[in-house]
Amino acid sequence: MMTLNREGYDMSKLTWRASFRKYGLIYLLLVPAVAVTFVFYYMPMPGIIAVFQDYNMFKGLLGSPMAANHGFAHVMEIFRLPAMKSAVINTVYLSALTILFTFPAPIILALLLNELKGGLFKRLIQSVSYIPHFLSWISIIGIVMNLYSKYGLINDLRVLFGGPGTERVLFLSLPNFFVPNILILSVWQSIGWGSILFLASIAGIDQALYESAQIDGANRFQLARYVTLPGIMPTITIMLIFTMGSLFNSNFDLVYGLQNAFINFEVINTVVFKTGIQQRSYSMAAAVGFMQGIVAFVLTFAANTISKKINGIGVF
Repeated sequence: MMTLNREGYDMSKLTWRASFRKYGLIYLLLVPAVAVTFVFYYMPMPGIIAVFQDYNMFKGLLGSPMAANHGFAHVMEIFRLPAMKSAVINTVYLSALTILFTFPAPIILALLLNELKGGLFKRLIQSVSYIPHFLSWISIIGIVMNLYSKYGLINDLRVLFGGPGTERVLFLSLPNFFVPNILILSVWQSIGWGSILFLASIAGIDQALYESAQIDGANRFQLARYVTLPGIMPTITIMLIFTMGSLFNSNFDLVYGLQNAFINFEVINTVVFKTGIQQRSYSMAAAVGFMQGIVAFVLTFAANTISKKINGIGVF
């Protein structure tokens, strides 16, 4: 079957040498992404062996002995950790809320930005919303600690508008404020950058569809509902499938950074860090990561299967 690109070339007859000569510069753009993927995702894969060993950092993977119970001792140990049960519940609870709030937020922002017809205001909103993505979580935690401290900006504003008798509050010591604070920061940090993909998807919608809908009398809300949203639904579905894999994962940097003496909220990653890394139980830490990977794959595969059966859209 002959496949033509937009320039009229028959791609089926284009050899890899001719393809590289023609698209070599474009392929070079992939080199950093391929390098990062190889170094951070493929090279650490042999470390999975540590899951089934009593790993000793001085003996290495080849010299460390096999763990008890046919190598599954550390996997079984996960379920015996005192804090693991509550950590799993907290992880699922926090991740579900994070997905619920952070996933639709970029879509809504993209729809709103799409209604702005260019100009300085639109570019300003985009720039301001993108900036938090480039801040590290430790930087964000530092900003939050200053804002919510006893003599920080938030308490100063409360005293200013509430009067001299207003009591200053240690917000970061309130257990009921911990999860909402994480959700607020997660949305703030990801909403702008996440909207880029959906804006690009909106830009690919055929303008004739909008013109036809306007001729039929559709208003701007109806255009967004019946043209824009269906047009970006494949992108939304694919991103949701990828997101479902993170249900048993959590933002370790943010959770660990906001923990203090008043907050007793553990997730899987913090338990692994405290019992696996700080206590040098590397095999147990690797076992938890291994189990999280399996669960993530199962969730992603299930979400992909359900999506393909419902609307015919899937990743694989």
